[in-house]
Amino acid sequence: MEVKEGTVVSLAPDAVYYNGKEIPDWVRNDQWIVKSRNDDRVVLGTNVSATHTINSPINIAFMTHVSENCAAPTQTQTMHPLCQDMGNNEKADSGERKISERGVELIAKYEGCRLTAYKCPAGVWTIGYGHTAGVKEHDVLPSKEAAKLLLRKDLEKYAAHVNQCIRTGKLTFAPTQNQFDALTSFCYNCGAGSLAKLVTGRTAAQIADKILAYNKGGGKVLAGLTKRREEERRLFCDSSV
Repeated sequence: MEVKEGTVVSLAPDAVYYNGKEIPDWVRNDQWIVKSRNDDRVVLGTNVSATHTINSPINIAFMTHVSENCAAPTQTQTMHPLCQDMGNNEKADSGERKISERGVELIAKYEGCRLTAYKCPAGVWTIGYGHTAGVKEHDVLPSKEAAKLLLRKDLEKYAAHVNQCIRTGKLTFAPTQNQFDALTSFCYNCGAGSLAKLVTGRTAAQIADKILAYNKGGGKVLAGLTKRREEERRLFCDSSV
């Protein structure tokens, strides 16, 4: 199969990124216009509908040739402005831990998704799974996958707070991926200050117990927060990863 710049390809059901990380279903199920190739490393570039851009390499073995010489549309012509430059979440490894798709799905479950911009209780224009940066009245996202793309980008900041707790020794042990995901979800919901208070100087068992206490709003226990804390605790205590 000849794959070069401009070739349209589809991906195998078991495709993974070149570094071995999981590829989301919305990427595997789309068709992509190849941006570049270097031996067996192929950068997908833009999907055929020009709604997403993926800049991480994938092994050519996972690709099936669809057609030749399709010119990739420019982002500014057709891509939703909130989604521009959001496709490349696979950055060069900086040594920082990242939230996994399991953690992203947990957060998405409790945040809920609205594809049309709305004002949150604080009067801030919001869209998708709680995204606020650059959102204006009448903004509309094309799909839940576009909203999840924004969520993954937003979560980088909250994962960074967990990494900060690791670097500074507030977190006294090296967390598993499940523990990291649970703490990132907690931070996204409760904030960096509450995260630091939760983890500082505590063992994993103590954190698992204390996380359940963060289930109040306005001084009252809230059923939704109670369920979220319980699910975060189950993820935190899951030793399967």
